[in-house]
Amino acid sequence: MAVIERRLRRSPLSLAAGIALTALAGCALSAPPAEATLSAASAASSALTALDADAQVALQRSKQAPDDAAAAVAAAAVLFQAADLRLQLASLRALDAVQAPAIGAVLAADDAVGDPARTEILSLCTAGVDAAERALAQRPGDVAAQLQLGLHLSLVAWANGPARSLFAGYGSRLVAAIDAAVAADPAFDDGAPLRLLGRFRGKAPWPYGDLPAATAALRRATEQAPIVVNHLFLGDALWAAGERAAAVQQWRLALAAEADASTRWSADQLRELARRRLRAAD
Repeated sequence: MAVIERRLRRSPLSLAAGIALTALAGCALSAPPAEATLSAASAASSALTALDADAQVALQRSKQAPDDAAAAVAAAAVLFQAADLRLQLASLRALDAVQAPAIGAVLAADDAVGDPARTEILSLCTAGVDAAERALAQRPGDVAAQLQLGLHLSLVAWANGPARSLFAGYGSRLVAAIDAAVAADPAFDDGAPLRLLGRFRGKAPWPYGDLPAATAALRRATEQAPIVVNHLFLGDALWAAGERAAAVQQWRLALAAEADASTRWSADQLRELARRRLRAAD
């Protein structure tokens, strides 16, 4: 922040621009309540309709028993699955709109996702953050609750974009949740804390990006659980690190890999995203 402040003091124009950016970024985006998002009919897929129904039930149960940490974690988990499926479906739609996309566009497909998916994801993940925090109030340090907090914050930050997220403090909150989950149990839920660590460090801008740390974490996650999402994300980090042949190998492994319980809803889309990467890299 001190570096930013020094830069803003260089000229009145840069100061004015900085104040405008701060005013914009300091206001985090808002979204409709999760109940409204889940109750709206979805034409995206039958799987999403079924998943939204499960999320509605879990969220209602959690709110009816606000001191029940297990119910809160369960609600957060299914809310994230519903948000993640929306993200993968929308990423594929974004790629379908581009003829023969280059590998860079394929890897950044999630950045091209707009509304209504972005607002829906923010809606679900805002509720997911609340559920995870309620669970942590009852079970401080619980790995499942810390993981869910990190997962939901990662998509809240994504929905807000880098500028708003930086000034709203999402980066530091996300790092704290990820570090807590990794410290509690890095192998939990098929390496999910390591996967989240690697994905965040591999895609985040300065000051959080760290490709060596990303590839190391994702290698560990994939060794522990060779599931489709771990192979896909490891391939992405390797490609960014310039290890192109190794990245292609991971994407090929993703095509035949199984899903775990937490990623079963989006596994088909993740395999298709691996297929698109291979096609663009060829």
